[in-house]
Amino acid sequence: MSKKSSTFAPAKVCAPLFVGATAWKSMRLRVGIYGVLCCLMVCSACGRVRPQGAANKPQADSTAIALMEMNLKLAGAADQMLVDSVKASGLPYVLDLRNYWYYLTPVTDGDSVKEGMRVEYSAVIRDLRTGALIEDVTEEVEVGKGQALRAIDYTFPLMRERQQATILAPYYNAYGRDGNEQVAPLTNVKVILTVKSLSPALP
Repeated sequence: MSKKSSTFAPAKVCAPLFVGATAWKSMRLRVGIYGVLCCLMVCSACGRVRPQGAANKPQADSTAIALMEMNLKLAGAADQMLVDSVKASGLPYVLDLRNYWYYLTPVTDGDSVKEGMRVEYSAVIRDLRTGALIEDVTEEVEVGKGQALRAIDYTFPLMRERQQATILAPYYNAYGRDGNEQVAPLTNVKVILTVKSLSPALP
């Protein structure tokens, strides 16, 4: 019975270990390129800009922080003026979570105002500090759409038809920090608000 030849073929197995002159030059070139790339990576890492420390923050950061602190002081002063006005009034004002005060005249009838309704209202708005008249307005708006001063729009859902509310609002819930052509910047206001009539929202 003949056996299959188990002759060892060194040329085939070891062929990958033998490289010619051209292949050797190619390998040397690749090693050289890899070496240059590694050097560049090391140099790049050494020269990389480190994150700025607290002492090296840009000037813009300091300006933003100073502006934020100033805004907080202005808002704090406005809030304190409202607190003083509430104490001086003797009325049982309620502090809303959105940082304004209101007092509702008690009523027992009339439909409740709901968001989305159209409400006809009148508002007498005065400068809280000087008492000067700013606006005496009667108009119709849709509740919750920002069509009235913030403090007024916030108060509508707390009211009923033909009810009156007295509102003390800081500038940021009224005409804003900058005011407008008729209203000075940082003007806190007192509003006498009356809900005159209600109607469904327009389709």
